[in-house]
Amino acid sequence: MIRHGLFVLALACTAPRAEAQFLQPELRLDVSGPSPVAIEPGIGLTTALGTYARLGVTAGYDVRGAPERAGRRWRGDVIARVTLDPFRQQRWALSLGGGISYRGATTYLAALADVEGPEVRGMLPAIQIGVSGGVRGALILRRARRERR
Repeated sequence: MIRHGLFVLALACTAPRAEAQFLQPELRLDVSGPSPVAIEPGIGLTTALGTYARLGVTAGYDVRGAPERAGRRWRGDVIARVTLDPFRQQRWALSLGGGISYRGATTYLAALADVEGPEVRGMLPAIQIGVSGGVRGALILRRARRERR
């Protein structure tokens, strides 16, 4: 996990200077399956790797605590995604991405799509769906950037 964290930090440091100065915090509520379904409030940070590419690191904790998930309640993700509307020219924008998700001692590949909405009080709401050791979905609130996604 430490090696992967250092890799993410190295990628963030190689971003263009103006882009690297803005970290976009987010609050999220993830739901993942299959049974038993996990409900995971979480947090994350996203940084731009260029005009279209974004790199995010997130963590969540399964509050339901099903016995089948003993020792696997924490989840961590490292996700790279491409936004198709980086300058907020449309009200809604699609992003596609993938990466790695950790749960306990198990690592999964992740493939995700999210739709980010218009700015509301300095926040950008998003809905995310994907697969990563099962089906997953999330409601996300990201801090808005001035005229950017």
